[in-house]
Amino acid sequence: MSTFMTKKNLILLAVILLGVFAVVQLDVDDRLYDWYLNKTTPETVREDAIWLPDYQVVTEAKTLAGINNNASGVIWDPLTKTLFMVLNGPNQIIEISLDGDVIRRIPLEGFEDVEAIVWVGGDQFVIDDERHQSLIKVTVTPETLVIVREDCPSFTLDMEAGDNKGFEGVAWDPKDDGIFVVRERDPMRLYKIHGLVGGKQPTTMRVEKSKVLSEGAKAFSDDLSGLHFDPKTRHLLVLSHESRLLTEMDEQGNPVSFLELAHGWHGLKENVPQAEGITMDDAGNLYLISEPNLFYKFNRKTQGQ
Repeated sequence: MSTFMTKKNLILLAVILLGVFAVVQLDVDDRLYDWYLNKTTPETVREDAIWLPDYQVVTEAKTLAGINNNASGVIWDPLTKTLFMVLNGPNQIIEISLDGDVIRRIPLEGFEDVEAIVWVGGDQFVIDDERHQSLIKVTVTPETLVIVREDCPSFTLDMEAGDNKGFEGVAWDPKDDGIFVVRERDPMRLYKIHGLVGGKQPTTMRVEKSKVLSEGAKAFSDDLSGLHFDPKTRHLLVLSHESRLLTEMDEQGNPVSFLELAHGWHGLKENVPQAEGITMDDAGNLYLISEPNLFYKFNRKTQGQ
């Protein structure tokens, strides 16, 4: 009897271990939840959302020419129809095509640790200096050769500054000119800052803390590394490089859909190593930047894919 029970216990243990392996290594839990979302989300909700399950990678891990490491945040500029990315070593703005080809580089003098960039209308951008938790408004024109920090209006949110765990993502809401910012971790937080965009020099600044958005942003994420706001749906895209996950979130902080950044998902052949920036163009294409120097592009799947 004892030998029989031992065999039964060993078989049970083997089944449990196989189950754990399937959950951890094969993302069975994620795949089940993805299946559940696809089966239970009404078509009307999908149509009103970005709906990340419909996306497939079309450019994977393209090396950005002339860049060795420290590629970070990225934003699409609807006027130039190009992307602008920041590099935090050396600090630069890099303009790149929608196919991931480097067009030009703009040195940033006096900046220390730039992590994110967002277009805020016209030739204006806001850059995030992570270490100092500063948001700096800069002007970028076709003639811009260099940008000097002391010439630019800025705002510093002095909360646990200096620990290199500050702002990791920025996004712009054109409806009220607010700037969403996320703190990477310890603790993960999401703020909305008003007053930086709209005038030459900030006078009155207001910081809006949203508990529901902060809770929603970190609900499925081990860290927060990037951010994008879609004015059409008024949904936020929240990026986590540690969780290898992009989450679509509504204005109430509710998760709407997910895009997993691991091999086997959305046509990816390999894991995205360290996703740092996310943006979307007016056609709905997604562009993702990963350290050290990698470019990704995702399109919505067409019928037959």
